[in-house]
Amino acid sequence: MDYSNIVLKVRDKIAIIALNSPRNFNALSEELLLDLGNALDQCMDDDGIKALVLCGEGRAFCSGGDVDAMKRGIDGRDTKQMFRIVRSAGNVARKIRAIRKPVIASLHGVVASGACSLALLCDFRVASDDLLFVEAFMNIGLVPDMGYTYVLSRYIGFGRLTEFLMTSKLINAETALDLGMVNIVTARENLQNETMAFAKKLAALPQDAVSLTKALINQTIFSGLDACLDRETKYQDLLFRSDNYMEGVEAFLEKRPAVFNKPHQR
Repeated sequence: MDYSNIVLKVRDKIAIIALNSPRNFNALSEELLLDLGNALDQCMDDDGIKALVLCGEGRAFCSGGDVDAMKRGIDGRDTKQMFRIVRSAGNVARKIRAIRKPVIASLHGVVASGACSLALLCDFRVASDDLLFVEAFMNIGLVPDMGYTYVLSRYIGFGRLTEFLMTSKLINAETALDLGMVNIVTARENLQNETMAFAKKLAALPQDAVSLTKALINQTIFSGLDACLDRETKYQDLLFRSDNYMEGVEAFLEKRPAVFNKPHQR
């Protein structure tokens, strides 16, 4: 299958899925999310693939939501476009957990908003020392989506969760390792080799036991994920119509502080 926004390669029984839109730091556009979902389906159905690596081309793993698409939706009064993006993001979240093979996120640079959730939904995370988790939903007047609140709560406690989501606090590689958000931290130049060495170890494990272990983890840890994704879609659909969302997106693109809680000039 040909993809426009990702690159899929298979090497030594390991599928490498690279987000491939470096011009916008691999932002999660509707097209990229659809490609990613289809690639996950392809890997799920291929018995020759024993492990997956998810990485990003260019200077960052992923900048999160596609703000340019948000702006186009605002200008065109098209909230359905953003609803489709949130729904597509939710479908990718479900597929990462549903695939009965270990999925490793290989992370470098900025990992922002929905990309944080994308990484945390994977079974393992190998990070370069320049990693920076960035929470930016609140800055544009939205709630976290892609299962973010649900999955992040599995790694950090209530106090840190609330602080991170509401104050847009940054988490660097060292802190992420201490919190259990990543499994390995390595130098940027070693990231690919470190990731592939780890993936090869996982690919050599007994696949039936790996599959059933992931099923048990899903039943124990992720049993409420579907309900959370449904709530997120509902809440985001409400916020896409709000003045604060419009102000947040325009302020971000104009590189100025947002001024919330005032009527937006339409």
